[in-house]
Amino acid sequence: MIDFHSHVLPRMDDGPRSLRESLEMLNQCFQQGVDAVVSTSHFYAYRDDPKAFLLRRGRRLQALREAMLCSTEVYPRIIPGAEVLYFPGISQAQEVAELSIAGRVILIEPPMAPWSDDMLDEIVSLGENFRRKPVIAHVDRYMKMLGDNGLIDRVLERELLVQVNGSYFLDKKREKAAIRNLKKGKIHLIGSDCHNLFDRAPNLGLVRRVVRAAGAEAEFRVLQENAAGLLELEGELV
Repeated sequence: MIDFHSHVLPRMDDGPRSLRESLEMLNQCFQQGVDAVVSTSHFYAYRDDPKAFLLRRGRRLQALREAMLCSTEVYPRIIPGAEVLYFPGISQAQEVAELSIAGRVILIEPPMAPWSDDMLDEIVSLGENFRRKPVIAHVDRYMKMLGDNGLIDRVLERELLVQVNGSYFLDKKREKAAIRNLKKGKIHLIGSDCHNLFDRAPNLGLVRRVVRAAGAEAEFRVLQENAAGLLELEGELV
């Protein structure tokens, strides 16, 4: 599996506070069947300088990879990325393109406020201007917090990619809706959005069990194929 949304770099954002915690999280991912994790550290344009962010991310990633090499455990591959908080004018911000995943994809985190058409249209323009494929992060969270289940359709209408969190399938009150949207092809990518070992721990292994029980394993596999295609990892991961 590919975990398309995670926070595994130590002391990079509100994720793990130590190398040890990062390693334990990654080992949990591997034990659950995850072959690769996209590390999507938070980027906030109002406080982060893109060049400084990339340098800091590089140092954290190097330290983590060195620790992985020194360990006897097995870990997933780490693919560096960012979770970019939307801001007005993002479609004209060249530096945002530098935060893309595999040089092809940008994970956008909308604000926790009612979504305007202007915001969604600007995200479309961002993709067009910089030849990157925008992915809207954890759409399921906004549907819940904003009380608007129609958000997913507004994203799809603009041909943007929908990423949901594993917790969408693990919430008993929302599990049926999650499976229904998966079977309808309304979800493109999935991530654990893991931050720690406790309340926001890796969970894709649990998600896969739920999906299998619901008879949606084939549709779940499509999510993995989507991720592999975007990351140009076809044939390498399952």
